[in-house]
Amino acid sequence: MITPRSPRGVMTLRGLSIACFVLYAIAQLGAAIAGWMEYIDEQRQHGSPIEVFGSDGYVWTFLEQTLQNWQSEFLALGAIVALTAVLLHLGSKHSRESQDEAQQRVKAIQRRVAALTGKEA
Repeated sequence: MITPRSPRGVMTLRGLSIACFVLYAIAQLGAAIAGWMEYIDEQRQHGSPIEVFGSDGYVWTFLEQTLQNWQSEFLALGAIVALTAVLLHLGSKHSRESQDEAQQRVKAIQRRVAALTGKEA
């Protein structure tokens, strides 16, 4: 519900945050369940006890898998940000290089106009 005191952008951001968190929670829950099933199978194959906590419990396996996944996601995100900055920003009208080129073109046009009118720029 949008109220007069809350701008639409804030409501959209709040809704986006909630949607992303819900999707993350569902994905994390799915990974936990699938990992638990895999953990049970491995423990049965090796004849080891099935524990949630403890020195060899599932919690440590789950945390390790989660941190490895986050590490790869952060590396991928960093690569996307770096490549976007290099490949998209450098040629855009907002980049410093484009502004320098535009200034050089303006000066060249001013010199041409000055030469045609007989006045020095």
